[in-house]
Amino acid sequence: MIPVSVKNIGDEARTFDGGAQKALDGNNVQYSNDGAAELYVNSGAQTFLEQINPGNTVKGTLVFDVPSGTKLTALELHDSYFSGGVKVQLS
Repeated sequence: MIPVSVKNIGDEARTFDGGAQKALDGNNVQYSNDGAAELYVNSGAQTFLEQINPGNTVKGTLVFDVPSGTKLTALELHDSYFSGGVKVQLS
């Protein structure tokens, strides 16, 4: 589980979709998002799949189903399924 804060820095409303995000381990193995688990983790909070108006921020938790012992080293964040994305290192 990885907590994130997403701010819309554009000039039109956008939707952040956890399903478009990917996690990577130290060997660059890519893991997809677990949307079903994410619904439970973020219950009671308006986070993902909500329109984010310009200047507004949403917070939530991304969930990835990875083998036991896997250390995630980076996230590849996308504003849509078709964007190139940006790689963010995890500490």
